[in-house]
Amino acid sequence: MASNPYLLFIHSLFRYFILIFAVIVVVQSLVGMMGKKKFQKSNRMMALVLLIFCDLQLVLGLILYYYKLIETGALKLPGLMKDTTRRFYGVEHSLSMIIALILVHIGYSIAKKSIDDDRKFKRLFWCSFIALAIFMAMSPWEAKQVVGRPNIPVWPS
Repeated sequence: MASNPYLLFIHSLFRYFILIFAVIVVVQSLVGMMGKKKFQKSNRMMALVLLIFCDLQLVLGLILYYYKLIETGALKLPGLMKDTTRRFYGVEHSLSMIIALILVHIGYSIAKKSIDDDRKFKRLFWCSFIALAIFMAMSPWEAKQVVGRPNIPVWPS
């Protein structure tokens, strides 16, 4: 079973949708919190779109993880923590993205609750902000030595 470059392309592309919607949710929540605004359906919908993209990204990531595990055995435990690239993708990237995904789920569940708007905005802001920080820190950006991928995904030829 060979690694699928098309899935990797889509996975790399989805990172930008996630970052865009995470920024939108963070900004909307901050504006709502600071301006003492009413929590709107559009606020909840942006959190839902972020959640959907994160869930799709998780599925793609798990498929890619499985491909890599089967194809090369690259994620096997012996020497995993000593190899920077294997450690990043096998442990650091995977676990931190799952934590960020959990925060996005918590944020969306808060957005659905019938609590006062200020608390809703505040909790959604912090969940989304921390998730955004994790997304930014643990994405394999091109500037990261050893683990980086191109910032602009290129369709496989």
